[in-house]
Amino acid sequence: MYQRFILALFRNPKQIGAVVPSSQSLARAMASEVDLASQTVLELGPGTGVITQALLSRGIKMQQLILLERDGALAGLLSSRFPDTRVIKGDASKLENLVNPCGSRPIDTIVSSLPLLNMKREDRLAVLQQVFSVLDEDGKLIQFTYSAKAPIQKELASQLDVKGRKVTTVLKNLPPASVWIYGRSVEENSNVLGAKNSEKFS
Repeated sequence: MYQRFILALFRNPKQIGAVVPSSQSLARAMASEVDLASQTVLELGPGTGVITQALLSRGIKMQQLILLERDGALAGLLSSRFPDTRVIKGDASKLENLVNPCGSRPIDTIVSSLPLLNMKREDRLAVLQQVFSVLDEDGKLIQFTYSAKAPIQKELASQLDVKGRKVTTVLKNLPPASVWIYGRSVEENSNVLGAKNSEKFS
């Protein structure tokens, strides 16, 4: 699977946004923020499926998962690894058209590995507008970033009418990563302004 990741990285380094797959620690940190009452969980940029597996270990069923992967080879790998999930090959900037045909159930949680800060601002805005258009009113976006900055900076979050907070920092990842949650009903804290979170997920 690591070879598949490296090949995808060579095909489109900006799209992948990392030099190694997410660690098990980061995957568990992301999965731990998913409410087990969620009916439908959408994963954006699942890659080789490290976070997907953590979601399943968390208790989310394959039938509850929708996986959106832009890279065709990785999408094929995901289909074979997780045969009872719905795998969609496509771009997150067209999310609403891709996901709506999947059924009428609301998407409660979106788990994203998209390299938001690597995108041009207009591309990032287009993707996030799609994300929050398919997300349930009380749903949440779980996003990680390698940057000390918030993955959705405050001005952009305000434009999207959402709030966010950093929930943990994962040191056992290369490079270390922070996990943030965003949503219309998310309660902000001081971390959204860039303060460091003292909690470390290992």
